[in-house]
Amino acid sequence: MKQDRQQRSGFMARLARDSRGSTLAMMAAMLIPLAAFCGCAIDTARLYVVKTRLQQACDAGVLAGRKSMTDTSLTNTTLDPTATAQAQTFFANNFRTGWFKTATASFTPSKTADAQVAGNATADVPMTIMSIFGFATQQINVTCQASYDIADTDVIFVLDTTGSMACLPSDDDNACNNYVGSAGTTSYIRPADGTASGNDSVAGYPGSTAYYVPEKSGSRIAALRSAVMSFYDTMASAADPSTHIRYGFVTYTSTVNAGKAIMSISPSYMVGGSGSANNQWNYESRTQTGTSFGTPTWRYQQLNFDVRNFVSGVAVLDPSKTNGTMNRWAGCIEERATTAGTTGFSQAALPADLDPDLVPGSNIDTQWKPMWPEILYARNNYGSTATATSTGDSNSHPNIGGTSYLQSGFVSCGKPVSRLDTMTRTQVSNFVNAADFRPIGGTYHDVGMIWGTRLISPSGIFANDTAPWPARQAPNRVIVFLTDGDMAPNTGVYGMYGNEYYDRRVSGGDFTNLKAFHNARFLAECTAAKSRNIQVWTVTIDSSATTEMKSCATTTSQALFTTTGSGLSTTFANIAKQVAMLRVSR
Repeated sequence: MKQDRQQRSGFMARLARDSRGSTLAMMAAMLIPLAAFCGCAIDTARLYVVKTRLQQACDAGVLAGRKSMTDTSLTNTTLDPTATAQAQTFFANNFRTGWFKTATASFTPSKTADAQVAGNATADVPMTIMSIFGFATQQINVTCQASYDIADTDVIFVLDTTGSMACLPSDDDNACNNYVGSAGTTSYIRPADGTASGNDSVAGYPGSTAYYVPEKSGSRIAALRSAVMSFYDTMASAADPSTHIRYGFVTYTSTVNAGKAIMSISPSYMVGGSGSANNQWNYESRTQTGTSFGTPTWRYQQLNFDVRNFVSGVAVLDPSKTNGTMNRWAGCIEERATTAGTTGFSQAALPADLDPDLVPGSNIDTQWKPMWPEILYARNNYGSTATATSTGDSNSHPNIGGTSYLQSGFVSCGKPVSRLDTMTRTQVSNFVNAADFRPIGGTYHDVGMIWGTRLISPSGIFANDTAPWPARQAPNRVIVFLTDGDMAPNTGVYGMYGNEYYDRRVSGGDFTNLKAFHNARFLAECTAAKSRNIQVWTVTIDSSATTEMKSCATTTSQALFTTTGSGLSTTFANIAKQVAMLRVSR
């Protein structure tokens, strides 16, 4: 027995020490919980992927629904059929039943109280491994909402109001030139701006007579008026109550009426303005030297005149006449100093006229000057050199501020620029339908672009106009540049660069390349705008956009053109839609 006990004891000891086969038993015991762990991981991952995809499809649906919404009224709380159909289509295209074995999927778009689109999407996801453990099909729910609105945005319209804008959009160059040249001009009375004092009927001021080319029925400028309103309406429909939108306007020909805008920032920025270090400016004028048989004799040359009273807005006695004629400044300006005779500019060293951020100082080259056409004369009818003088001359040389020059558009002074500000629809309509929003004058694209960029630059003298709203990010900044033709400078023009023939500030005397010199300024200013993160859109009323318009736009796709009036409204509305930012709000 003792021996038997020893044998049994030895067997049990050996069995206790032997681990062979125990792993299999342990694996058999752990198989069920391991299957549960793996199944949970796999099915949880499936649920996460399906939910992510469902959310994306929901977002796509409400975005498409809001973009397609035809009824944005707050009174009707039902989503219109067009928006509903588009929302359902985009959801279905982004989430298909059966994906990851989903049994069912549904999407319900709806209209919110603030006329946006919300949505609710569900999907039933059957379990795979976890179904073994009794877990039923799981339902996933997501919600989404889209707002079709815009960030704070500043828009400057730079609008060509030259004589050819009186033509039809479909007129070719020959038809339009013939019309402008033969139609004659019609007069209008400059509207008062509230700053006049004394007799407003003096030359050049609100209350005085001005001229324009009569518009054909359905004219380009009429189409422009409608297009601006289409832009405004499209932006207004996209904005939500928290969005801020500001508008500004530059109407351009061979100059701009920017004097009042400059003086509103600081009178010292104008030669002759209060606080300016310079009070005189030189004009191609005349002084009386005597009489010959009772007829005055004159000396014609460039002369300096004190412009302090003229710039202040009071009526001043015309120093170039003997009959006591009174003049008052209409507000159009001569530009600051530039570099003549060049087709290339460095953005790092722009001249004063092209630097949108340069603050005028005491140097006269950095200051603006008042246009004073009434005292300008075309001595020897442009037959002499720029530096020649004519003494003791009793001939009647043309007065550039005379009626014939105004009627022909060699001198034009249109509607004052409008600085960036919030504007109601009525205010925008009043601007483009005002008595002085009229077509006349020649086409100088550089003039318009210089002032469009200057008014919206975030670091120039008008920077406060385009500053971010309190506690908001910087606004989107956009220039919409509209023209109906190519650059067309003329040596007979008295405009923003003085008299092209006598002053030669752009040409340097090389009139053959005058157009190229002005185009170089235009493109340099387009580059200056884009380098300041300003979007530039160009629109041409013609069968194509010129090379310069394509180069000026931020991208070539933003250089647009049309030959129809309705097409212009559509084009402006499309620009507004692309300026608007579509985003998922929740």
